[in-house]
Amino acid sequence: MSSYRLYLLISGLGSFASRTAFTLNLIYQATVVGLSPLQLVLVGTLMEAVCFVAQVPTGVIADRYSRRLSVIAGYLLMGAGLLVWGLLPTYAAILVANVIWAVGAVCVDGAEEAWAADEIEPRLVTRAFVRGGQVAQAGSLLGIVAAVALTAVAPALPIVVGAVLTLALGLLLMLLMTENNWRPSPATTGSMRRQVVEGAQAVRHSAVLAAIVGGALFAGMSSEGFDRLSQPFLLPFIGDLPTELVFGGLAVVAALGSIVVTGLAGRWIDVVRPERVGRVLAAVQALTAAGLIGLGFAGHWWAAVGLYLAVRLLRDTATPILNVWLVSATAPGSRATVFSIVSQADALGQVAGGPPAGFVAQRRAIGAGISVAGLFVLPAVALFALATKQSAADPATTKANGPAAAPGTEPEPAQTTVTATEKTR
Repeated sequence: MSSYRLYLLISGLGSFASRTAFTLNLIYQATVVGLSPLQLVLVGTLMEAVCFVAQVPTGVIADRYSRRLSVIAGYLLMGAGLLVWGLLPTYAAILVANVIWAVGAVCVDGAEEAWAADEIEPRLVTRAFVRGGQVAQAGSLLGIVAAVALTAVAPALPIVVGAVLTLALGLLLMLLMTENNWRPSPATTGSMRRQVVEGAQAVRHSAVLAAIVGGALFAGMSSEGFDRLSQPFLLPFIGDLPTELVFGGLAVVAALGSIVVTGLAGRWIDVVRPERVGRVLAAVQALTAAGLIGLGFAGHWWAAVGLYLAVRLLRDTATPILNVWLVSATAPGSRATVFSIVSQADALGQVAGGPPAGFVAQRRAIGAGISVAGLFVLPAVALFALATKQSAADPATTKANGPAAAPGTEPEPAQTTVTATEKTR
């Protein structure tokens, strides 16, 4: 199997397994395990804290030892964590499962994208990220349907099935995943320390990367507020309708919308046109901020549901766009580490932004907490716009880092407009 097709398989199957496990996970924790609202928040905080601590070390391992091994180990750990999560319905077990799952997630995060950028043919790199995103969104759509159906059998069954599929993906990658275009340096303590320093220097010496990291931090600050408060906010609008079916249906609509929006965005982005990627991402984040602020003030069913869906699909669309931008702005030797630094900034933002939004929601109203989460996105819009301006002012950056160029060659000129078939994700 070619690296391009394998990346699409990873995107689709990984997303299907994850969405199957997590679509109704909060309902499982609240009704079956019996976690209190505070315990629910602490579970999320622990997960993000582990992600924050583990991001850079796992990124260094991927850059210095093996991206393939990091990805495989990550999926096996995530599968093991989900298995504990679904089979042992206790608060302590869920905390332990979160730690295992989070370490696995950060092993995959960054390493998977860096592996794809190195192993996929240069002319197909951008297409792979965009189309991979669309395949992932399609997998999410099917995972939502599977989660709703499996929950009717047993509340923990979607989590267990997601665990088995994730473990199966890790085992499958052991057979199919190759690493031919990457020659890592020996992984010693000194080399790992130098890799962290090199990644930090890459961010510090690049105005584009520094602004992207700052934007990821503020965008992350809004995540916990939306993720933890949006469903409770919508509950009064649902009435006597089945909660699982309502939220499953909303997730399906959001996934379908994300496929369409990402496909439209894919017409305008390319790794050799980073300023265009930045403009699209800044616009997506601006719309996200407006949607979150408006959602907090929504007083009617259709307004609340419409804004909720808009925010969900915009957030899903932002991830592949950011990946393409990071590939264009990073050198191959430090790419996985820089990806990990950006993800670490996102995790730190979630840890820092969740409590203020929750405090406002508790003292004032849930909608007020969601609107506060929207305000956190505004600095991210400004920082992404700043990075876009810098990218336009320094077009040599992409050529210097050259993620899409083979050694000794120049990147292919990008088309002004790319067909939807070539740029969908």
